[in-house]
Amino acid sequence: MPRNAKMQRLLRRSVFVLVILLINAIGLSDGMPRDNEQPDVAVVPALDLAAMPESAVPIARAATASRSATSIRFPYTPQSEYLPTHTNYWEGRDGASIDYIVIHYTDISYARTLRAFNIRASDVSAHYVIRGDGHIAQIVHEADTAWHAGNVWYNRHSIGIELELDHITNPVFTDEQYYAAAALVCAISAREGVPLDRGHVIGHNEVPGSTHTDPGPTWDWPHFMWLTSLCAPPTSATVHASFVSETPYPTIGADDKALVSVVLRNTGSTAWRKGTEQEARLGIPGNSRDLSFLGDAWPTPERPAVQQEDIVPPGGTATFSFGVKGALPGTYILPLRGVVDGAAWMDDLGMYTVVTVR
Repeated sequence: MPRNAKMQRLLRRSVFVLVILLINAIGLSDGMPRDNEQPDVAVVPALDLAAMPESAVPIARAATASRSATSIRFPYTPQSEYLPTHTNYWEGRDGASIDYIVIHYTDISYARTLRAFNIRASDVSAHYVIRGDGHIAQIVHEADTAWHAGNVWYNRHSIGIELELDHITNPVFTDEQYYAAAALVCAISAREGVPLDRGHVIGHNEVPGSTHTDPGPTWDWPHFMWLTSLCAPPTSATVHASFVSETPYPTIGADDKALVSVVLRNTGSTAWRKGTEQEARLGIPGNSRDLSFLGDAWPTPERPAVQQEDIVPPGGTATFSFGVKGALPGTYILPLRGVVDGAAWMDDLGMYTVVTVR
């Protein structure tokens, strides 16, 4: 073979070997990372877990989608999926009243919990199960008796709520679970009249004779009870206020206007929430309209003002501002009292303002 031909052939082989080495170096030969490498993007199975029935989801499944990735508005209305057990409950409550709400944790996954509640041999159930992402499943009607407390009397007199807590599927209580549980407890309270305090909302470990420790030391009771105060149904037992301050009594001319502001503290156990059934207003006792001619853009003739703040939790303060205008000369005493319409008048604090029209 001529020398030039040998040189060209050797050069081509060298180039080919170099190309092979480069391909291997950048990993294009099979498109997969080596054993000691991690892919740039996590590879996930092409499965839509949300569209699958719970029984088809593997026990060691990936964490369910979290609503915390979006904006969570609390309080919200809990929407339960009804997945009834046909074995593990008693119909009715044998005439017993519902006086307690009992909080549990599952110690197994949500999927395994649902299966256990449908196996007669497990001898256990609850009215509700809350998954790690806040999804609520209802297993037993509230009018029926679930087997959750380990105490027949408490089973008859309570509603049981299980929260998924499992070292694989949901190792810690999530914000979504706290929000869902609080909203659910508030709804139960509104339906059944269970007081929202620690004497009536209890842990499984607080049931007399219980050998259980759930919901355990990682369950934040103060935070949870604070959340329930944000959605607690307003009643005469939960709506209270104390006086903080008031602007000076106005003196105005016949064609003048003035602004009056009153500050009240929420001393009850339910939040005041603007634009809802929990909205606090400043009203005229007895719903009298006798002095409505003094009103300047009052919401109604007997309601001079509504709270300015969107939400006023227990212990917080609310400002109520309203306008008055001069009409007929004279001195007028305008009595005032806090109220949550449809629930209760607040404490009679003897409040009033004096409007002098010159």
